[in-house]
Amino acid sequence: MKHLLMSFLVGTMILLSACSDEDGPKTNEIPDRVLEAFNSQYPDATNVSWETRDEYAVASFTIEVRSTTTEGRSMAWYRMSDARWSMSDIDIHYNHLPQAVKTSFEATEYAQAPWHRDDDVDVITRAGYDETLYVIEVEKNENGIETEVELYYTADGILVNTIIEADKEDDHSHLLPSESPSGITEWLNQHFPGARIIEIDRENGGTEVDLIYNGKKHEVVFSSSSQWIYTKTEYDRRDIGQIEQAVMAALKTSEHYTSDNRIDDIDRYETATGETFYCFELETRFDDDIEVYISIDGEILPGRPSLGTSGGGAAVNSDIEAFIAERYPGATIIEKDNDDGYIEVEILHDGLEKEVVFNGRNEWIRTEWEIHRNQLPAEVIEVIEKAGYSSRHIDDDIDVIETDAGLKYEVEIEDGHTDIKLIITNGTITDILRD
Repeated sequence: MKHLLMSFLVGTMILLSACSDEDGPKTNEIPDRVLEAFNSQYPDATNVSWETRDEYAVASFTIEVRSTTTEGRSMAWYRMSDARWSMSDIDIHYNHLPQAVKTSFEATEYAQAPWHRDDDVDVITRAGYDETLYVIEVEKNENGIETEVELYYTADGILVNTIIEADKEDDHSHLLPSESPSGITEWLNQHFPGARIIEIDRENGGTEVDLIYNGKKHEVVFSSSSQWIYTKTEYDRRDIGQIEQAVMAALKTSEHYTSDNRIDDIDRYETATGETFYCFELETRFDDDIEVYISIDGEILPGRPSLGTSGGGAAVNSDIEAFIAERYPGATIIEKDNDDGYIEVEILHDGLEKEVVFNGRNEWIRTEWEIHRNQLPAEVIEVIEKAGYSSRHIDDDIDVIETDAGLKYEVEIEDGHTDIKLIITNGTITDILRD
C-alpha cells in the first residue's frame, strides 16, 4: 500500500507540474508594471490568466459589462518592455451593441436564415486609434458544409471588413496597433484630415492604411519607400447618385449591364499616375460576376488601368506571398482586396492577370483568370464538339478556374436564340447553364 500511495503521489505531482507548464507563465513571471497597469485598467476583472506572445503580455479574464451581465472571456495586450496597454478585446452581449451596428447588421443577408448569429460580440479598442470595432460572428451549415464569417463594424454601423473562415482561435491580434512611417502620416493628415484609422497593414510589399473619411471606407496604398500609389474608395448602390453622370451613362451602355439592382460593388480608384476610374462588379445572366472599368470622363475601358504597383505596394501576408512565389514563380503582385469575406490577390503571371483567392486563415481556395477562344486547349474544344456544339460559336472570353481538384473552364456558347454556358471540369462537361 505504501508503494502504491507513493506512486500515486509522484504521478499526481508530475501531472500537476505538466499542467502548470502548459498554462503559460505564472503571475509572478509577468513584470510588476504590467500587472499594475492591468489592475488599474480592469480592477473588477476575475478569473485572470496570463501568457506571453512575442513582445506582449496578454491577460485573459472575465469582466462584468454594464453591471448586469457577466460576459465571456476578454483579453488585453500590454507591451512587456514598458507596460504600455496596446489593445483590448472585450466580450459583450449582442443586445448591448450600439443601435447603429445592430441596424446595419440586421439589413444584411447574414441576419437571415440559414445564417446563425453568435450572441457574444467582440469589442476591439486600441492605443492610438479612436475607432472602436465591433466583431459579430455568424455561421451556417448547408449540405454538410460549415461556413463561419466575422463582420467588423464601426460604432456608426459602417461595415469595414468581412472575413470568411477566420481561425477559430482568432484573437484579433492582427489588429494590434502599428505605427505608420512619418511620411505616410503627414500624407494622410494632408489628404484625409481627421480620418478615422481602422488598420495599418505593413508587409514586405508596402503599407496599406484602411480608414473612414466622409462616411466611406478608403484603402490607401503606399510603396515600400512610403510613396503614395493609389487610393480605393468603396461605394454601394445607395451611393449611385454621388457618381458622375458620364460614368453611369457609360455603364448603362455596357453589354453586361442589366439594371442597377445587378450592381454588386463599386470602387473608385485614384492613382499617383493621374488615373481616376471606377470598377463596377456586375451580376451577369449566368449569376456570376464580371468587372467593368470606366474612366472618370465616361469611357468604358478594355481592362483595369495600371495601379503603378510594379515596384511593390500591395501589402500581403507573408504566408500568401510565399504561396504565390512557389505556385506562380515570377509573378508580380498587383493588388490585394477583400471581397465577400475572401482575400483576393491580383497577380501578373505568364502574361495573364490572375486572381488568387484565400480564406481568412490564408489558405488557398482557387485561382481565376480569363483566356481567349484561341487559347483553349485542343482537348477542351474536342469535348465541346463531341457534345454537339460548334467551336465557331464559342464566346471570345473564357473563365479558367484552378483548384486542388484541377482546372475548370467556363465556356459561353451562342446556341441560336439561347446563350448557354458549359462547365468543363477535368475534360468532362459537368454542368450546362442556360440564359
